[in-house]
Amino acid sequence: MSSATEQCTAVPEPFARTADNTALYAALTKAEGVLEISEQAGCAEPGYRLIRIDDRLKSVGGIEIALVDDAQSSVAYYDKVTLVSMPETGSRPVARNQVWRSASKRHSLALRDISQKVLFGYIARRYDLLLTEGEVFGGGTFYWHRQVSRAIEAGLVVSVYEPVEQAFRSVSTQRALEEIQDHAWSKTSPEPLLALVSTLPLSNR
Repeated sequence: MSSATEQCTAVPEPFARTADNTALYAALTKAEGVLEISEQAGCAEPGYRLIRIDDRLKSVGGIEIALVDDAQSSVAYYDKVTLVSMPETGSRPVARNQVWRSASKRHSLALRDISQKVLFGYIARRYDLLLTEGEVFGGGTFYWHRQVSRAIEAGLVVSVYEPVEQAFRSVSTQRALEEIQDHAWSKTSPEPLLALVSTLPLSNR
């Protein structure tokens, strides 16, 4: 198994139950060093705050990013970001994301573009962003393809991991992305698809 694949793990436990969600809200909003990053990520939904907490989970490290609804004391979106080192990509830290998003109709408008704002508007501007299939609870079968497609459309540098070559290769067009996914899905037991999204080409590292 490649070191890139080993950096990917299952999604975190969901927080759909009211008690669990309220407890998470309290833990995040009362944590030391809470930063509001709504403006930096371009997230300006009335009644919501996008916050960042560093190193609250001492055993894991990294960052937590959450969209919180203060009126309801609830969490609408939660991203546990773990910064890892990947020799394949150079010295820049790589952000591995484990995401949960609420299915509540109340949050539907606030969540409409939240993935792009957090992943591409905030994280990818500061770190290399690793996207893997199955990293989002409730994201659906095509979530990975949608996000990578949006990264290409946004003009970010996208590379997809090739298990045979054990290396990332550049993918700059929608057609090339579709060919990669079609090839992966044609296999009996496909490995999870991995994409690296960055503002810097790997060749410039």
